[in-house]
Amino acid sequence: VEEDFLISAVSTELEKLRKSEQSKTCHHNHIHFNRQHTRFPSSCLKLLRSIPGNLRCIDCGAMNPQWASISYGVLMCIDCSGSHRQMGVQVSKVRSITMDSWNHSQVLAMLEGGNQQLGIFFHRHKLSSESKDDISTVDRYKTNAAK
Repeated sequence: VEEDFLISAVSTELEKLRKSEQSKTCHHNHIHFNRQHTRFPSSCLKLLRSIPGNLRCIDCGAMNPQWASISYGVLMCIDCSGSHRQMGVQVSKVRSITMDSWNHSQVLAMLEGGNQQLGIFFHRHKLSSESKDDISTVDRYKTNAAK
């Protein structure tokens, strides 16, 4: 029952965010300087945290990650977010879960991803830190498999 309530709340928040963006585009003729700051919706955040693996940083395993790579749909700690920022936005687009503004497609990207899911992908392609090839954490995001 609680899970049904969460899914319903997430659906409502996503629809509200989508309509809000649609309304802004129509009323401002694509002028974006009037955009209001849109936090990551609370029910969506609760669902995001419940996705397997998302309670730990994707790269170092630190608890309670507060940063995200929209490109990969994963959560990370502040230290690892710095490494992702250094890779550039062409590799990893980084946002703070609590401080940055989020749009509909970015929230959806996060809800469709997950740390465990990407970890399994890396392992399958021998890009995990446990692999014998010993690929660096940063380099694995730059491989053709990860793109």
